[in-house]
Amino acid sequence: MTPRSLVTPQRSAWLRTAPPAPATTAVAAGFSTQTLVLGGGIAGLGAAIRCAELGHEACVLEAEEIGFGASGRSGGQLIPGLKHAPSALVRMLGEEIGTRLARFAGEAPTETFRLIERYRIACDAQQNGWLQPATDATNLKTVAARARAWEAFSGVKLPVLDRQAVRALTGSDAFVGGWVDPRGGQVQPLSYTRGLARVATSLGVRAFSHSRASALRLRDGRWSVQANGHEIVAERLLICTNGYGALLGAPYAESFIPASSIMVSTEPLSAALRQEVLPSGLPFSDARRLLNYCRLDPEGRFLIGARGSFGLQEPERGFDGLRRSAVRLFPALAGVRWEDAWGGLFALTTDFLPHVHQPAPNAWMLVGCNGRGMAMMSMASRTLAELATTDGAAGSPLPVTPLPRIPLHAFRRPGLELATLWYRARDRLGW
Repeated sequence: MTPRSLVTPQRSAWLRTAPPAPATTAVAAGFSTQTLVLGGGIAGLGAAIRCAELGHEACVLEAEEIGFGASGRSGGQLIPGLKHAPSALVRMLGEEIGTRLARFAGEAPTETFRLIERYRIACDAQQNGWLQPATDATNLKTVAARARAWEAFSGVKLPVLDRQAVRALTGSDAFVGGWVDPRGGQVQPLSYTRGLARVATSLGVRAFSHSRASALRLRDGRWSVQANGHEIVAERLLICTNGYGALLGAPYAESFIPASSIMVSTEPLSAALRQEVLPSGLPFSDARRLLNYCRLDPEGRFLIGARGSFGLQEPERGFDGLRRSAVRLFPALAGVRWEDAWGGLFALTTDFLPHVHQPAPNAWMLVGCNGRGMAMMSMASRTLAELATTDGAAGSPLPVTPLPRIPLHAFRRPGLELATLWYRARDRLGW
């Protein structure tokens, strides 16, 4: 079982409305497979599906239950693009790869919705757009420049809105403007992840739950992995554990920073309240350094999330702070009953980009949700499978690099906690 320090057992709104988990069993005997995928979330299941589509045998190992990690705990927003502007990606990665990654990231939500439609995944999918509101004038200049940059690159009209327009969309007086990307949208994340598992098994993928991978060893060009005391031998290994990859130990744990994200949700709002709170139904993530993200679920629950404490067991004060933030944004929520609170881990990379690493021969690792994992992991996982099973490296939007070791990794978490306090102060002061 997962060490207690990595579990956030709070009940989520998604558990209330998701379909039952797909039937899976724990590994009870050794076996061999062409491709062994570690992680039963969006990335792992997406990679396994693509392997099966390409005619390769695949098996998924999940340490807990399908969708246990960030895939089943997130806000479910599908956000186009990345935190960096296209020009910044070109500076970082070069003209060819930077342009390719920017295009890939911008199209990721639409391609994810196409995947959902193709496989008829029931997950309350809505490509109804995504809003990024600004909380002050400095914020607004930043988001307006971001909108213009992505509009010029993509050719998609990305309107910059004034205070009144954002007020009409959100019902909140807290914002001075913002912008909308119509390519974005939302899903019920746990329903989506469980739906991916059903698609995978329908294509012949074997998926195991409560089967923690350990003792990863390369022997004579093949991988040997232990699960529940049994050996699994695979021609290739795909590591898709993201924020929970620290459980694999060094060197995998030192290639990213596990960060926590937390959410709270209300009871279903009345029809009258829904006219005051997010009347447009648009999901949004504000433009502060330490942002809030908000949405409604199909039953009318209001959900708000934010960066957690960087501690692996979230203190109750974090959830209380979210509830207070919600009422500041939407005073009409005062007195509404709050139902659920939960949290989980996602993976931060030092450049805030998704990465594909090759830590050893015949092994590939996809990491770097960076708070935008729903669409990006859905599509990057397919790229990962193509890199591992075909000669797809030449056209990949994600270059394959050796597994890095973040310098002074043990001190990164305390450093991020201090940075969080600094950013929170700057957000409050508007500079």
